Amino acid sequence: MKLMRGQKVFVSKNRSLSNVNLYLGWSAGSQMDIDGAAFLLTDQGVCKRDEDFIFYGNPASVDRAVVHVKQEGTDKERIDLSLRELPSEIVRIAFTLTIHEGEKLGHSFKDVSNIYIRLVDPTTNEQLLCYEFGEDLLQEAAIVVGELYLYNGEWKFSTIGSGFNGGLAALCTHFGLEVEEEQEANTKIVNPALSEQPSTTIPITLDKLTLTKKEIVSIAKPSKVTAKLRWDNDKKDLDLYCLYVTKNGTNDKVYYRKLGDAATPPYITLDGDSRRAGTETITIHSTADLKYVLFCAYSALSNGFGSFKAMKARAEVDNHAGQTIVAPLLEKNKFSYWVAIAHIDFTDSQQMKISHVESYSKSFTERSPKLNDDGTFQMDAGPIEFKKVKKFKS
Repeated sequence: MKLMRGQKVFVSKNRSLSNVNLYLGWSAGSQMDIDGAAFLLTDQGVCKRDEDFIFYGNPASVDRAVVHVKQEGTDKERIDLSLRELPSEIVRIAFTLTIHEGEKLGHSFKDVSNIYIRLVDPTTNEQLLCYEFGEDLLQEAAIVVGELYLYNGEWKFSTIGSGFNGGLAALCTHFGLEVEEEQEANTKIVNPALSEQPSTTIPITLDKLTLTKKEIVSIAKPSKVTAKLRWDNDKKDLDLYCLYVTKNGTNDKVYYRKLGDAATPPYITLDGDSRRAGTETITIHSTADLKYVLFCAYSALSNGFGSFKAMKARAEVDNHAGQTIVAPLLEKNKFSYWVAIAHIDFTDSQQMKISHVESYSKSFTERSPKLNDDGTFQMDAGPIEFKKVKKFKS
């Protein structure tokens, strides 16, 4: 069975399947050193201990339920899984590829071809699925290829194929492991739960990835994108703004006074103005004509003082292909009325680049952010947006 990006299929359902072999393959120059790995994850989307990171330096899990094997031939690496031997706390397994010192050496997956992952039943030698991808990868030196996960007691496989900046260190951070540089050529993987320093890692799962501060991730570019602004304080009213630049040079915004239209360019709509704890939703009905989008939140003067972080405000971007990217607010900032949360670059034909930007306006300033035609943005450079008190009357 050949799969497409974002597709999810059952692996164990209606099969007597206790073991599965996963094969990874690719084509690259001899100067490029590529490594496969498996991250054994709890229901929080993190590795509970260092030993749950399976790669060439730690080729087997403690119980040997997961074993990493180097291959010769078309299949470069194999990961053997004994599904019934996995600890009950392991409910997801993420499979990744990284280029060793890729960013340092200037290597990236745009120079790698014929990337695939395939699952085989070792008892019958039946190929259960195959996923080929990689044509849309650019500067990434790390990829989350796919994920095996439990769903209602059965194992399913989800294709992902998304690249990350930051190489192996970025992947380890995503999965709850802290990377400490010991020497220029050595890295040490440390479990933050055992570290003397507090960890800022936010637990994630692959179908709902939470960005860390100023992080950038590239995912499949769909025809439709949904962005939600969520907050938890029922005494505060936040407003979601979508600033955009189109390919024909239109630079404008969609917000509570200009809700947009799904049937006319730029095909962006806001679902309305929520004036209590809840959600405001921006829907981009077509991404084909967009270059850049900046999602911002505005806290009206009537809210008084209060940190966006204290409201637990966050933006969630859904690509409708099985992936949701969450951009949380991490800084305390009591006196700003504006925050730019997430930026999306749509200029590539195959993928979109989502950036966690978290930038605040100056204290007590009502001037909005400004998205420039080249995709950069400035705080306190747009028009004043003053939401009148009468908007808050019941």
